[in-house]
Amino acid sequence: MQEKIDVIVRNYFEDSAYNIDPVPFGLTNLTKILTMNDQKYVIRIYNRHTKNVESIKFEDQITLYLSKQNLSFVVPVFLNTNEGEQYVHLSDGTLGAIVSFVEGAVPEMSSVQQATEFGSVVGEISSALSQCAADFKFEGVPFTEIYSLHPLADYDAVASFIKAPPFEIPQTALNFYEETICFMEQNKNELIELPKQLVHHDVLIYNLLSKENKIHGVLDFDFTSLDISFMEFTISLNHIIQLTNGSWDMTEAFIRGYSQFRKCTYREMNQLQFLTQIYHIAVLHIYIGQHYSGKNIEQNFNYILSQFQTRNDWLNKHLSSINQLIEDYLL
Repeated sequence: MQEKIDVIVRNYFEDSAYNIDPVPFGLTNLTKILTMNDQKYVIRIYNRHTKNVESIKFEDQITLYLSKQNLSFVVPVFLNTNEGEQYVHLSDGTLGAIVSFVEGAVPEMSSVQQATEFGSVVGEISSALSQCAADFKFEGVPFTEIYSLHPLADYDAVASFIKAPPFEIPQTALNFYEETICFMEQNKNELIELPKQLVHHDVLIYNLLSKENKIHGVLDFDFTSLDISFMEFTISLNHIIQLTNGSWDMTEAFIRGYSQFRKCTYREMNQLQFLTQIYHIAVLHIYIGQHYSGKNIEQNFNYILSQFQTRNDWLNKHLSSINQLIEDYLL
């Protein structure tokens, strides 16, 4: 691994003296902090299954666009190599890159004010991405395409995994998964007319950085794609509910913050539970792909599957109340 890091660094810098430190993030790709001449950067060696030249160029276009907007936060941008590229081809076929370093720590989420700010940032990133009108040759993979999110998790691979799980999964959970898949197939036409735009898909507090008690950075655009606009709100709403154990004050604060930048339609609101289901299925399928690539996914997979059931039950109980909040703030 050190040899690969050396190759990447040499493609960007003449100076060969640098330090490498670990990071608390970067589960999909190998990610380290690179320090050279007292300047910090982030160096990545990308997972061969989930990152290619097209997707790196796509991410570069998006982050470069966002970096030029007058946003309340910053995003990491790709550095150019000595040859003017945004990536380095390594001898084993993988890709590496260096991006700018963003200072900060994972924000806390313990007060109404923090929940409001989180919602505001989600709304702001969604609004900014909706206005990104670059001529993309590649548009990522939307979460609605549940069998295309990982190259090792197509329909047959997922079916084999569910039929004979490689680790213990409660039968009730498997039944719930299969029932949801059937429901999604029967109702997928409900989504056709919903507005679409670029969606980050992963605006969670673990991909945010706080500085002086204010969210300062938004990270990790790996899963960005052209998708249903309301998916961004749906994913981050699920996150705040999960973080706060369904706190109504925190949930309302999140929606209030989001409303500073975005609104929605009745048609979008009425698909909230369906989009929540799609989100959880998408994450589960990404984990299945990681399993076939050799990673141990047992803990993460069962955690998300359990969260999926809990969130679906919660929405069955509280959907009318959530919809009332959405009507009050977003319509």
